[in-house]
Amino acid sequence: MITLSLSKQGLHLNPLVREGDVISEHQLLAAVIPVVKQFPCSRKTDQKDYYIAQLLSPSLSKRYTAAKALSTFESASVSKALIDRVNAGNEHIYVRLEAAAGLARHNEEQGWSFIERCLTDDYLQNRLEAVIVLGEILNDTSCRLLCRVVSDNQQHPEIRAGAAWALGELDNSLALHVLIDSFSAVDEGIRIEAARALAKLASRFTGEIVKEFPRAAPDKRPGIAWALSKSLSKSGNFKLEDLLNALTDDEDVRHWVSYILGTQDQQRYINQIEKLRARDSEVYFAVTVLWKIMTSWVYNLEEY
Repeated sequence: MITLSLSKQGLHLNPLVREGDVISEHQLLAAVIPVVKQFPCSRKTDQKDYYIAQLLSPSLSKRYTAAKALSTFESASVSKALIDRVNAGNEHIYVRLEAAAGLARHNEEQGWSFIERCLTDDYLQNRLEAVIVLGEILNDTSCRLLCRVVSDNQQHPEIRAGAAWALGELDNSLALHVLIDSFSAVDEGIRIEAARALAKLASRFTGEIVKEFPRAAPDKRPGIAWALSKSLSKSGNFKLEDLLNALTDDEDVRHWVSYILGTQDQQRYINQIEKLRARDSEVYFAVTVLWKIMTSWVYNLEEY
């Protein structure tokens, strides 16, 4: 017997089966839950005052939520309430940082100064929380602060790595040079997060990064090449000529250009590859060899 209407924990499940379908014994059936992407929310005039009052709630989660919600309002009463939370020494650091972020989003100095102080806090967790908060504030000031953290050799490597990750969330070209410079860092965690962040930015700033590639020092090119490789495989606005312009007589540059192109989908660039053969036959050979290997059924095959 098949039940066409199921409910679990208040969620209604709709099995993907119709009456009359033939079902085998022990057959698994898929089910779907209707997804609500938006719901009506009354915009009451006292909503701002409600969240201000919630800042004094005994519940940490309610205070935190209120601080985050108030960042969408801009008024003198909201600023005062958020400043009071920032200055409350006995308040939880999450609430204080979220209140500071709300002030910073409206470019109020009290917010920025508190976040900056947290970046040099004795507790690493507080520094990391400050970095995470900055990654949610989409403006040049937060980008510059994060760049400063990434570039600070006296800062803890985990915090620098976290700042590199946060730069990838900001979609800001100011971060490009700092992320590229990070590929010279001793700590591998910093290099890894910088590469991941650069890959996110590369989808928008492909031209700028390709232009930097041949000028970069050899120890920085692996990170740039990986970021470009990952980004180009997802981007639809890249042409082979864009990378051909980066080719120079430098053997290291040619190696990494071969890697970037060789890790792309062969079918996507097969009609453009003759341009590469005319420009550099050795890079062309390397790319085609990579394609042959990576499209083979033995690629990534492992032993038991």
